Amino acid sequence: MPENKRLLFIDNIRILLTVIVILHHLAITYGAPGGWYYREFEVSQHDPVTLTTLVLFAASNQAYFMGFFFFLSGYFSAGVLERKSPYQILFQRFIRLGIPILFFVYLISPALRLLLRFIFFDHPLSLAGLKVIYRSLDFGIELGLMWFVILLLLFSILYIPWNLLLKKFPLNLNFNIFPNRFKLISFAVLIGTATFLIRIYFPIGFVFQPLNLQVPFLLQYIMLFIIGITAYHGNWLDLLKPTINRFWRNLTLGLIASMSVLFILSGGLRGDVTPALGGFHWQSLAYSLWEQLFCLGMIITLLPYFKEKKNCQGKLAKELTASSYAVYIFHTPVLVLFTALLRELTFHPLIKTLLFILPVLGLCFLSASLIRRLPGFRYVL
Repeated sequence: MPENKRLLFIDNIRILLTVIVILHHLAITYGAPGGWYYREFEVSQHDPVTLTTLVLFAASNQAYFMGFFFFLSGYFSAGVLERKSPYQILFQRFIRLGIPILFFVYLISPALRLLLRFIFFDHPLSLAGLKVIYRSLDFGIELGLMWFVILLLLFSILYIPWNLLLKKFPLNLNFNIFPNRFKLISFAVLIGTATFLIRIYFPIGFVFQPLNLQVPFLLQYIMLFIIGITAYHGNWLDLLKPTINRFWRNLTLGLIASMSVLFILSGGLRGDVTPALGGFHWQSLAYSLWEQLFCLGMIITLLPYFKEKKNCQGKLAKELTASSYAVYIFHTPVLVLFTALLRELTFHPLIKTLLFILPVLGLCFLSASLIRRLPGFRYVL
């Protein structure tokens, strides 16, 4: 692909993934499993249909969307390292990743906590109240969803010396052939098995502080960042063929259909899927394997589809692309405050989730678009 040509289909995938992140957190607000700042419903409150819908939606998102982000990050990190010096890259990474981390931890998170105390407990919006919050700040907990940004910063720092080492001692491997089905499925099975072993000791829900890292998913993130780098050097995005896409699309659809079966066999209808979350259980092994196959399937299905069908942008799509990073950072206060302020609306959680999709997405992208235009913000966001 031309070095300076913007990959519009990748931009459109980033928009899609950003939207899914927002909807994922919206679903958690109304009862899907997962940690979030404000939960209006708990999993145990739902009937079987509502529970199944929210759990399957959240679990399918979790299986691939952050891994896809790391794949894209690895792909573009490799390209940037070929065009710029390590010092330039480190400087840019600390500006673009480090500053938002500090901004979120020490400004957004404390302000959000203060506002939530006001909304739910009528605590005054005062400087004294803010000082109390600052005295209790926990860097890891305050990171929230910025764990992705800090992990990406760590990967970027580690990749630079690794790349220099490979240039000095090349492995002489040929990456210019797209891996066949057997290799990709074997890779997914290998990562899935290793994930299962990790989750025997660190089940889903375990978080490593002070970086707020979800250890049960960490191996996938590391491997997909590396695969993204490999994809760049092997020019894999140009090697994806319709026949390849057809197989993975059908496999992905089959995996989607099988997920409800796995959910039921794991005790989902009873409201307890603990065996699938970790430990030495066949359900955990099955879910770990399903997760990695589904992740690869979604990546290999979406990339050629967007390249063929969605490789163009109008003014709106360009604006959404430009605001995507800011949306990832600022959607937390927008979504939390919007749902908290409308908590008195007594609708069924599924109805409420569907009803708020468009308003929440609109507010998140609009606020991010305005924020990134503030003086100084354009250099960071």
